[in-house]
Amino acid sequence: MKKLFILCNIIAASICVNAQSKLIHKDTTNDDALFSINKPDSANHTKSYSYKVGFKSDRAYFGVQPALGFGWNRFMDNGHIGVSSSNADLTLKKGPEFILYVIGGYVKLDKHKQWQLSTSLGWDWNTYHFEKNITLKKGQDQLTYTIDDSKNFSKNLLRSTYLTMPLTLTFKPVRGSDFSIAAGVEGGLLLGGKTKQISKEDGKVKKTGTFNLNPTRAGLFFGIGYNDFGLYAKYYLSDVFANGQGPKGLKTVAIGLSFGLF
Repeated sequence: MKKLFILCNIIAASICVNAQSKLIHKDTTNDDALFSINKPDSANHTKSYSYKVGFKSDRAYFGVQPALGFGWNRFMDNGHIGVSSSNADLTLKKGPEFILYVIGGYVKLDKHKQWQLSTSLGWDWNTYHFEKNITLKKGQDQLTYTIDDSKNFSKNLLRSTYLTMPLTLTFKPVRGSDFSIAAGVEGGLLLGGKTKQISKEDGKVKKTGTFNLNPTRAGLFFGIGYNDFGLYAKYYLSDVFANGQGPKGLKTVAIGLSFGLF
């Protein structure tokens, strides 16, 4: 994915800058979260410029807090993993998920810092690779597609992009340990959808639209973690497609790996 490639390059560049010159560092000595940038002036003297980007105290923080998630999503049709015979045309070959949070915050709920309530704001990309040669139609009142078996798609996918915000309760069962258990709820607002098809007959074809995807969604999630690394599972209470515009009871479930999520 191009977004993932760009993100990896940004992270790599940041690591190089910090390792070679120590130009940028985070100041955690004050209640506010500060980033200081050291720059040489015309006389080659180093000057420090501090920028306030959030709030920080001993028990709380809000500001820039990057977190990533890499997962695999599947359809769940009325309580069963996969799709029913009536929705067989929507059978998935695979379904990667990518999550990027850029802003976050937390509050430690007890003096031993074993309980934490946190939230984040970012994007969630769910990709559905279809097994059959279906072509989704945009701008329809209901989910509409055609099937063309004369074409052989090497790639045939639908990707949704949601602005997402989780609310997470995290518990560390062993005081002083980095092991944690987390559970919470998540809300999402649809930013858009995209289809991508690659075939010998038509080459690469991309289309953008909503494709009858649910404009809002809500879900539940559970995770376990150690330090910044974790495993998560998600179940969306909302249907994949908008009410009355697609198969009823067709939902998304996902499992994956997280970095800095809880």
